[in-house]
Amino acid sequence: MKLFKKLFVVLFAVTLGSCSFPGRNKIVDVTGVELNYSSYTIEANSTFQLEAYIKPTNATNKNVIWKVQRGQTGIASVNSDGLVTAKAVGTARVIATTEESGFTATCSITVVEKIVPVTSVSLNKSSLSIKQGKASTLVATVLPSNASNKAVIWSSSDESVAIVSNGVITGVKEGFATITATSVDGEFTASCDITVTEPTRVTGVSLNEASISLKAERTVTLTANVSPSDAYDKSVIWSSSNNNIAQVSSEGVITAKSVGTAIISVTTNDGGYKANCTVVVEEKGATDDWTVLIYMCGSNLESSMTNEEDGYGFAVSDLKEILNVNNQPEDVNIIIETGGCTKWTTNSKAKYSANYDISTSFNQIHRVENNKIVLDKQLSSKPNMGDPKTLQDFLEYGLTNYPADKTALILWNHGGGLQGVCFGETSKNNLSNDGLEATEVVEAVSGALNKCGMTGQKLEWIGYDACLMAVQDIAEMNSPYFKYMVASEESEAGAGWNYDTWIDDLYSGKDTETILKAIVDGFIADNGGVSSRYNDQTLAYYKLQYATEYMNAWENMASTLKSKITNSNKSSFNSLVDDAKHYADSDYDYYGLFDAMDFVNILSSSSTFNPGDSITSAVKNAYKNLLGYASCGKGAGNSNGLCMFWCIDSSYRRVNPYTAGVDTHFSNWAYLSNNYGG
Repeated sequence: MKLFKKLFVVLFAVTLGSCSFPGRNKIVDVTGVELNYSSYTIEANSTFQLEAYIKPTNATNKNVIWKVQRGQTGIASVNSDGLVTAKAVGTARVIATTEESGFTATCSITVVEKIVPVTSVSLNKSSLSIKQGKASTLVATVLPSNASNKAVIWSSSDESVAIVSNGVITGVKEGFATITATSVDGEFTASCDITVTEPTRVTGVSLNEASISLKAERTVTLTANVSPSDAYDKSVIWSSSNNNIAQVSSEGVITAKSVGTAIISVTTNDGGYKANCTVVVEEKGATDDWTVLIYMCGSNLESSMTNEEDGYGFAVSDLKEILNVNNQPEDVNIIIETGGCTKWTTNSKAKYSANYDISTSFNQIHRVENNKIVLDKQLSSKPNMGDPKTLQDFLEYGLTNYPADKTALILWNHGGGLQGVCFGETSKNNLSNDGLEATEVVEAVSGALNKCGMTGQKLEWIGYDACLMAVQDIAEMNSPYFKYMVASEESEAGAGWNYDTWIDDLYSGKDTETILKAIVDGFIADNGGVSSRYNDQTLAYYKLQYATEYMNAWENMASTLKSKITNSNKSSFNSLVDDAKHYADSDYDYYGLFDAMDFVNILSSSSTFNPGDSITSAVKNAYKNLLGYASCGKGAGNSNGLCMFWCIDSSYRRVNPYTAGVDTHFSNWAYLSNNYGG
C-alpha cells in the first residue's frame, strides 16, 4: 500500500511536469538593444567586456551577434560573448545585433599605445560676471595635453543662480555661485566664482513697416525689433484697434478681414514700449491671386530618359500632369520657361496639346490656359539656364507681366545639394560645372525683386523639384526672399513631383500650407507611400521665417564643438557623422549630405562630443519651428526632413570648398567641416 502511494505521487508529479498552462510559454519580442559603453578608450593588447542589454528585459530571445565593422578587424576583435581585444592603435566600431529582428547598437573603440593619466585641470577664468539670462563659456584645460581621457564634469554650487552645461554658464538670477570642472580621470578640480547681475532691460521697440496696404482675406507678417539686441526679455504682445478690419496673431501675422483701416500695435512685456503700423485693407481682386513660375531646365531627364511606348520624357510628363487638371480660375497663372535640353519629346507626339511643339532651338516662355500650353514669348537665343542672369530675366518677366498676391518659383532639373540645381545640357555640356548654386539663385531673385520695385518683399515659396536640395544652408540663404521652401533630402525618383495632386488645391483656392502639404504627400504616395520599405523618397516644406533662429542655434552648437574636436580625435567625430542617415547612395561621400536631426540625436549620446543638453535642445526646438511638414517612405530610414553638409570626403573639399560667406552662412560649421572633415 505504501509502495502504491509512492508510485502514485511520482506519476502525479510527472504528469504535472508535462502539463502546459495558458501564458506560461508566451513569446516576448525584442524591441531594442543598448550597450554598456557607446565609446571606450583602451590600450593595445588589452581587453574589456561589452555587455548588451536587450529590451525588454523579459524578451524571449536574448541572443546577440557581435562583430567589428568591416575593414577594422586589424584594430580590434570581439568574441561571441562581447569580449573586445585591442590589437593596434586606431579607431574601430563594434556592432551588436540582436538575433531576433536585427536591432543594433555600436561602441566606438579608440586603441592607444598607452593610457596617459590626468595630472591636473585648470580653467581660463577664476572669476566671471554675467547678466541674468545671458551665457558665457569657460574652457577647461586638462594636463598633460596627451592625457587619454580629457573629459570633465561640470557642476554649479547653486543652480538657482547659475547653471552650466559643457562649460557654457547661464545666469538664472542675481547672486553668487561657484562653477567647478572635475576631471573624470583622477577627479582633479578647478573652480570659477560667478557673479550674476541685473539683466539687460528693454529700451524700445520698432516695426519693419509703418504702414501696409493689404487686400481682404490676405495675410502679411510684421517683424518687431526689440532694443537692445541683447535684452533679457524680448517678448511682445500684439493687438489690433479693430479686429473686424484686421486681426493679428501672437507671431505678428496680420489677416485682413474687411475694407477699412486698423492700427496694429506691438508692446514689449518689459517696459511697455510700443510701436504701431497702420493697415489699410482694400477690396480683393485688384491683382491676380497666384502666379506659379516653373523654370524647367529639361536636360537629359527630358531628352534621354524617355519611355519609347508613348514618347514622353520626364519634363513633358509633368507638363501633362498640370494640363490634366481642370477648372483653372482666371486669377491663377502658371508660367513656364523651357530650355536646357537637346530634345523635347512633344515634337512628334504632342498628346497633351494638339499640334504644339516645344522648341529645341530657343528657350520659350509658356502659359497654361484651358488645359493647354500656350506660347507667351520666344526668346531670341538659347541662354544657359545654369546662368543666374537667365533665371533673373524669367523672374522679371513673370513678376512684371503676371503680378500676383502670391508668387511661387519651382526649379525643375537635376540637383546636387551645395553644388547647385538646373544643370543644362545645351551650353557647356558639363553637368558638374553648369548649375545654379544657392548664392546664384538668391542673386537672381534679389536682382529681379529690385528691378521690379519689390525690394524687401518676399515671394510665397520656392520649390526644388530636384535631387538633394533640402540642405539647411540653402534654406537659410532663401529665407530673406521666400516665406516657404519645398525640397527633398534624397535623390528624387522618376519625373519628380506629382503635379496633379496639388494643382487642384491651387485652383480651388486652398491656403499655402495646404498646397505645400499636398505636394509632399502626393510625391510620397506616388512612390509607394509611407509604409513601403522600398520607398526611400523624402520631401518636406519649411517655414523660412525661422531659418535664422535655426542657424543661430546650430552655430552655437558648432562653436562649442570647436573646443571638443582635435586632430587626434577627428576620426572618431567623422565616424559619428558617418553613423547618421546619409543620402545619394554610394555617392554620398561626394555630396556629403546627412540628416541634421539624426546627427544631433547621435551627437547627444556621445560622451566625447556632446555639446550639452541645453545646446542640442535649442537646435531641436529651432528645427521644430522651421519644419512645416515632412514625409518619407519607410525605406528612407532616419530621415527627418533637412540635411546638413559635412566634408566626409576630403577630396571633395579640394574640388569644391565649403566656404563661409560663399556656400554658406553657417561659418562655425564650415570651419569644423573644412578643418576636421574627411
